[in-house]
Amino acid sequence: MGAAYDYEDLRRIAVRVAGEAAGLLRDHACDSRYTRKVKGETIVADKISEDYILDALRGENLKVRGISEEKGPFGDEGIFVAIDPLDGSTNYTSCISWASVSIAFALNNTMESLVAGAVAPVFYGNTFSFSKGGGCYYGGRRLARPKTVSRLVFAYVEDAVKAQKLIDAVKHIEPEVKIRGLGSAALEICYVAAGRAILFADLRGRLRNIDIAAAVGFLRECGGEAYDSKSAILNSSLENIEVVGDVVASLDKNVALEFLKLIGTT
Repeated sequence: MGAAYDYEDLRRIAVRVAGEAAGLLRDHACDSRYTRKVKGETIVADKISEDYILDALRGENLKVRGISEEKGPFGDEGIFVAIDPLDGSTNYTSCISWASVSIAFALNNTMESLVAGAVAPVFYGNTFSFSKGGGCYYGGRRLARPKTVSRLVFAYVEDAVKAQKLIDAVKHIEPEVKIRGLGSAALEICYVAAGRAILFADLRGRLRNIDIAAAVGFLRECGGEAYDSKSAILNSSLENIEVVGDVVASLDKNVALEFLKLIGTT
């Protein structure tokens, strides 16, 4: 099945479409007409971005099926795609410049089969992208494995006991570490993959497959890995939108597994 697709072609499509959708969102940032809620947590900007992405993919004469935040499951033939039209909608609604658009392609309905994708910042920076076997990119530059990694951890936790465990664990791994949570899991996992942070940890148990599919594919192509709370390599169906739970990711697999061991025993 994989022979039918050019992974590098898919990467370029993801970069172009995600970047254009991010530009559209940027053009309407801080506009109350686009930050208005239309259903649950969905805002107008979510729907506009999603519609643009689906139309653009059809314009590429690419048959796709998969999942998207607002549409849910769609299509019945073609390559699987997971779309997050706006990751960081709370930031976007609050006129805070940290949000992204994600598109990931997979050969079948599992995160294990990811082959290409892109995470495009809405406000600042170049697009992160990857193709399986073709490398990971920041803008047009192919990334090499970094020689040094910034002493920064991206972390999300809402339980006091878990928060203390997290602090103790990261301080054990790196005493001088700084902990941040900026509001776009996809972007933060990509920055970890690029060596700009040691670790990403979301211990709230509510991340979904579409939130992180493209970023996890990028991380893996860069040589890192993402794990669930049981220290198993993260895998998820892309048949439906589903919660994947706690997620820990690092370019250094030993760091991720050590962190998981520490928070389980601290």
